[in-house]
Amino acid sequence: MPRRVKQKPSLLTPMMDNFIKRLSGTNLRWRRKIVKYGSWIIGLLFFYSLMSGTYGIPRIISLELQKKALIENNQKDLIDLIDGAREKRMLLNDKYYIESIARTRYHMVYPHETIYRFLDK
Repeated sequence: MPRRVKQKPSLLTPMMDNFIKRLSGTNLRWRRKIVKYGSWIIGLLFFYSLMSGTYGIPRIISLELQKKALIENNQKDLIDLIDGAREKRMLLNDKYYIESIARTRYHMVYPHETIYRFLDK
């Protein structure tokens, strides 16, 4: 039969045993204080974990704002893409569109055509 080897207790075992004995031997007021302060510490640690780190509330809010901004930029780019495709199609097929661009942007006229401009009063 193998010989049983007794393991050494950890360094914290005597302190923990003494703490539990002292806690069970103390009065109710002392135990209530310990529970009260312990719950405050746990609450503060929980609040700290909510406000910091990768999964904290400020980080989640900033990521949501970035997401909304990216969605808006994506929609604007999609609108520009659709407008560009429409303009390309019109430049390839619509001669009246080309004529209107030539007249408005580049001030071109047909030969022997006279342009009249009226001054606003």
